[in-house]
Amino acid sequence: MGDRVGELSIHVFDPEPGDAGPPGAAQGALVARGGVPGDKAMRRSLHIPITAVLLLLSCPAPAKAAPLPRRPPPTGPEQEMLDEAKRLVDQGRIADARDIHLTLWRLTRSASDAFRVGMLSFRLREFPMALEFLSIYFEMVGTPEAPRIWVPPGFKESYELARANFAEARRHVGAIEVRVSEPGAAVLVDGRQLGVSPLPRPAYVAPGQHRVGAQLAGQRVEEPVAVDAGGERTVWLVLRRADTEAPARPPTGKAAAPSSAAPPRPARDPALRWWTVGGLAAASVALGVAGGVAVAEANDAAGERDAAFVRARWEVFRCRPGLPACDAHAAADGRARTFTVLAAGAFVGAGLAAGGAAAAGFLLAPEAKVRVGALGTAPGAVLSFGW
Repeated sequence: MGDRVGELSIHVFDPEPGDAGPPGAAQGALVARGGVPGDKAMRRSLHIPITAVLLLLSCPAPAKAAPLPRRPPPTGPEQEMLDEAKRLVDQGRIADARDIHLTLWRLTRSASDAFRVGMLSFRLREFPMALEFLSIYFEMVGTPEAPRIWVPPGFKESYELARANFAEARRHVGAIEVRVSEPGAAVLVDGRQLGVSPLPRPAYVAPGQHRVGAQLAGQRVEEPVAVDAGGERTVWLVLRRADTEAPARPPTGKAAAPSSAAPPRPARDPALRWWTVGGLAAASVALGVAGGVAVAEANDAAGERDAAFVRARWEVFRCRPGLPACDAHAAADGRARTFTVLAAGAFVGAGLAAGGAAAAGFLLAPEAKVRVGALGTAPGAVLSFGW
């Protein structure tokens, strides 16, 4: 035992040709023995450290976890706005501080600004806005167990407080889940656009009646929705694209002959129709009245002319200018002729105006139809106008 030292060697048996080796030689063996190993045993034992080193070198290094995204440091103007908002909160001007954080949210879209807008809106008891921004905050940060972004120390406490405020605010408002048949449509609630379909979250609204709509490519649909405090409604809006409303029909058989039907008449303005018909009818009446007055004046003038003629015949035998009876006769005759012409013109104009009114009423009517036919089984005919 003097010079022999006990050692523990790990041998991987590599049988030479003709050496079957011990059982299990392919798996190696752990052998405890004493004494100095021989050359052959030493040569085999050198395989172990080399194999171990090769295995270590071939093993991939564990992947380093990627750092969570973090908001960049605020710029100078942003830091000034943050300081101003903090000062306003200390002064109790919560609404003004919320507006500053709302402006910062529109600029940075950071989770911290969404958190502050939601929490300050909760303090103002503006629960729909509080729920909207706290929902955004939860989506951005994840959970304390699995955060999606870098979170500061004390994140769990602020997260739990936000969850508690969210649950309290939810008791006071309703939620409307808007589903639209077409993606990319603008979604509106009470005229305010919330985003485009599909919406990532419900629309939080005050209890009561609301108008929920969507519009896309000139198509618009709107539905009235009533929701209670703490309740939730789902609204399905179906939009039809312009290119899918009237699909083209494939041609069948022979080429279709051009249609001989007249194109549809454009819609007429009712005011134009009634003004035209009324104006022409009024002109016809006025001209008829004027014709009647002219006839009356012509008759009076004719009577005066005849009387003057009789006086001139008895007083003088030949009319010549300067004699009163002859001048009266000439004036009455001129007046009679003038009013006769005026009466004739007035009556002709009245007739034309009346015909124009009838024609305008027929042509400008939206669906003017004239039908001539038998009235049931009775003899005769009926003339009907469809207005």
